[in-house]
Amino acid sequence: MSFFTLPPKQSKALRIVNPDTGTEERPAVPTPTSKPTTPTNIVGQSVKGKFKDGAPKPKTSAKAKAKVAQVLWIPPPPGSTGPAFDADEHYARGFDVYAPSFVPTSLKKVNQLQGTVLDTFPRTFVDYLQYLSGALPTDLLPTPPQPKPAGHPSETPFLSPQHYEKYFRSLIEVELSYQRNENASYCLYGHTCILKLARPGSLDEPTVTLTVPGLRENTPNVEVEDEVQLRQLRFSADGHLQSIFPWTGHIYNARVSAVVMATETVVLRVGGISHHTAEVITPTMIPPWPTEFVAKFNVQFFVPMTRYTPMMDVLPHITESLDLAEQVLKNAFDALDSFIDEVTRNGTAKPRTDGLSTTNVYWKQSMLFPTEADCNSQTNIVNWLEHYNSSRFDESLNYEQRIAVDSVLCQNYGTMPYLISGPPGTGKTKTMIEIALQLVRNVPDCSHILVCAPSEPAADTLADRLSKSMNRTELLRLNRPTRDSREVLGNLLPYCYIQNDVFALPPFAQLMSYRIIVTSCRDASMLMYARLTNSDLYTVSSTLQQQIHPTLPPPTKSRLHWGALLIDEAAQAMEPEALIPLHVVSPPLKGPEPVFTPLVIMAGDEQQLNPRTSCPSTPLQQSLFARLFKRPVYSNHPLARRLAKDAQPPRQQYQLHPDLLPILRPPFTNLIRNYRSHPAILAMPSKLFYFDTLVAEADHAERNRLSSWTGWRGRRWPILYHDNPSPDDLEAPSPSSGPSSSSSTTGGWFNVGEAHLACQYALSLFRSGLVKQKEICIMSPFKAQVRLIRSLIRSDQYGGMWEVNVGPTEAFQGLEHGVVILCVTRSRKRFVERDRGLGWGVLPGRIDGQKGVGVGDEGSGAGGGIRNKLNVALTRAKFGLIVLGSREVMMPDEEVEEDGSDDDEDGDDDDNDDSDSKDDGAQWENNIREEEDGASSDMRKGKEKYTSGTGTTGGEEGTEWAQIIAFCERNGCIADNNPVSIHEPARGPAQGRQTRLKQNGAWQGLGDLSKWETDMLLPGSGPRRNEHSMSSFDGGSGGGSGGASGSASASGTAEWTGSDADEEF
Repeated sequence: MSFFTLPPKQSKALRIVNPDTGTEERPAVPTPTSKPTTPTNIVGQSVKGKFKDGAPKPKTSAKAKAKVAQVLWIPPPPGSTGPAFDADEHYARGFDVYAPSFVPTSLKKVNQLQGTVLDTFPRTFVDYLQYLSGALPTDLLPTPPQPKPAGHPSETPFLSPQHYEKYFRSLIEVELSYQRNENASYCLYGHTCILKLARPGSLDEPTVTLTVPGLRENTPNVEVEDEVQLRQLRFSADGHLQSIFPWTGHIYNARVSAVVMATETVVLRVGGISHHTAEVITPTMIPPWPTEFVAKFNVQFFVPMTRYTPMMDVLPHITESLDLAEQVLKNAFDALDSFIDEVTRNGTAKPRTDGLSTTNVYWKQSMLFPTEADCNSQTNIVNWLEHYNSSRFDESLNYEQRIAVDSVLCQNYGTMPYLISGPPGTGKTKTMIEIALQLVRNVPDCSHILVCAPSEPAADTLADRLSKSMNRTELLRLNRPTRDSREVLGNLLPYCYIQNDVFALPPFAQLMSYRIIVTSCRDASMLMYARLTNSDLYTVSSTLQQQIHPTLPPPTKSRLHWGALLIDEAAQAMEPEALIPLHVVSPPLKGPEPVFTPLVIMAGDEQQLNPRTSCPSTPLQQSLFARLFKRPVYSNHPLARRLAKDAQPPRQQYQLHPDLLPILRPPFTNLIRNYRSHPAILAMPSKLFYFDTLVAEADHAERNRLSSWTGWRGRRWPILYHDNPSPDDLEAPSPSSGPSSSSSTTGGWFNVGEAHLACQYALSLFRSGLVKQKEICIMSPFKAQVRLIRSLIRSDQYGGMWEVNVGPTEAFQGLEHGVVILCVTRSRKRFVERDRGLGWGVLPGRIDGQKGVGVGDEGSGAGGGIRNKLNVALTRAKFGLIVLGSREVMMPDEEVEEDGSDDDEDGDDDDNDDSDSKDDGAQWENNIREEEDGASSDMRKGKEKYTSGTGTTGGEEGTEWAQIIAFCERNGCIADNNPVSIHEPARGPAQGRQTRLKQNGAWQGLGDLSKWETDMLLPGSGPRRNEHSMSSFDGGSGGGSGGASGSASASGTAEWTGSDADEEF
């Protein structure tokens, strides 16, 4: 790709677009004074734009510079740092910094030309017709329903049973169009590739190997057997594209043969390419010709329809069931009217019946649109731990996990999905494993279950845990044929069915014998297309029985194959994706009542990452799990998480009082005990996202591993905020690309000062000897920043720390690390709103009390996705969290009030830094107390607002970051003027003492803890956390064994508050 340097002056003939309004402008643009794009000390200096006409300057206060400049000395960046645009300068000049990279028109036109198409056929696929012919009599199978035409979303403004198929079909088509546009942005032009041709007489297919920038972050998302289009280009001897015949005229529809994420390399099988069509030989070359060449191609990535076709194909089945339920209900009302009329006329009447099973007809409607009519009532108080005394496969389950398991086994909550809300580190997967084992071992009529997850790694985790309790004849890990066997855990391969070196469907009899089948929601379509659903299997078996025994009466009960569906990480699955396994286990529409009604259990966390979509704001980002939790039967239940109010959770939330009876049995369980994070790390996510319901139960010794690290401040809790005002920059697309190039880039936002700061912290932590490299994680929401940090942390400048995990925020969903260094990256306020509209970054907008996750529409849009992404970033850490970002950007203008003396228009305020710091120290305690009094008041108002149905999960108003930074400031967890040395050894417990605690538990010089902080972090305050009971007024039996029970005070918070705390830190 050619790289063009923008001229200093803009031509008046060139169209200039304002990125805010989208209107064309022709401003008079002066020539900016030249300055280096990257300063030598980007943290210690304030990089200010200099413009002749007074264009905006980035504001950096003296306080911020004093804090940052003296904390760490940042060495100069390496010379390999790519070119950068000055975003402020270009924004002021009218350029759209979000515009796609420039590509010469001559290269783009090649992709629009017609040519000879040479297809490459897939190697691996399932022949479902052949499979069916050897498994079931196909003439007995029911005819699949026909799809309905898609409608525009404006025609169906709300989701309802009547418009279900049209609604989601329209959304899927919109998503496909967005993904096509997104894939078009990943096109590679004039890309250098390695072409390997087959030798004469060889059966090997020719291959093309190329490097795809962004592949590691799934941008683009490429899988084996995906189709990729290649057009080979012609270049002259001097390296220029030929003007008359710029390409060979052949269009190669290649197939992906292998994907290597670590090196961002893709290997393609290319059918039809040869020495002659590739034009790699000359008349002077004598056979045998070489087989490996360097060639340049235009590369286009197609949208694989195999990912969306199953979602489209399952919708008619859902519509058929919903329509039948509506018709049966209408007929029931008509029959009731006729019955009343006949009784009135004749004095007696015979009720009419259509012979349909009520359970079967309404099953899918109850699963997708549950109401109170689908839920059972509870009229007395029963301690289910005593009532249901079953042997457990995992005796370490805590009280809430046992409640979930026993509720599912008792099946007393009604006919509707049972939801398990599992915040980070609360053991929802552990609970699902126990449920699965209990169902197949201890429930006689539930002998076969389907266990799914949205992603392959999550499904592998489920299968891996189940394999410890099941043998190879009981458990199957079902994979699609196109999945690479190298992606599967080695110990799971014996539980997979492999035929001809590829994954496949086992023979029918063998498949029916497995007790548990684990697969992804997407791969559950293999069972649907193989006609192995409950409906198909029952139809065939009942029809055969009638044909073989025509004189026998029809059965009064139906025995179904699939007894339950379990979906883990359900909040990450698009609703049409979750419908695929749901249809597999659904009972037949026409048939008698089932002996055992299929169960649906879903576990997830709607406050973490939404389903990933190309469209930045679409209802597809709201999972079925999240939508169900918004249904009144869940959200308005007295034991719902959001109704904790101001009472101390979880006692108020999980203890059932006789005055509440009769009450609907809760079709859900809220897990509350976090076994991952230090209480100081858990405090803010619990308050912002989970209504202060989380209880820290992490191992005492593990969570205090970094207690002697010298970098902690204030109360010396393992959380630190570092105000970093270094400017972000826009990365220019790299002119070099190809397999031999390691520096190819696609553009994006990065922050050099922040990258060095993150590496410096990582090096300091590692050299302290308290943490290993692989326990450190550095994350950023911007891909260019991830690439920059990776290159720095692995360079000799920082000791070549190759084991430090660096990646985008989304990649760490479901993972945990000892220390997390979160890089906010964005430091220019003018781009924040555009980031939010695109779903970029981790800077959610101000909570306005009208929209929010679980209440308004933001949860299914870009803003809600950013908020969920922030939750993921904050909850990965076990014993250390460091946040790097600009306070000016992370807090609203009204929240950041600085003295006029701190802002000097000429930037000559450095001499006053010391006096400013002294004034700050003298006034700090009073300011913090005033701020905390106001925050406590706002928090109470926010909770009252939410309980009235219009608030958010957060409690007090304002951005999440404003509350997080205020929390750090109140407790002194702010990087100060004491430099963090990367050579300083770890201090012992006695060396870790700071200011003595006051008698009331507050540190000298710091503000008092607010009520919620006291309850979360101090021992002896608030109720004992082992007094939870969702079913027994007497409190139940507490937690489980193995550290699963205990109170907040018993779980190890004393290390911060008493004399023992001084010894620890």
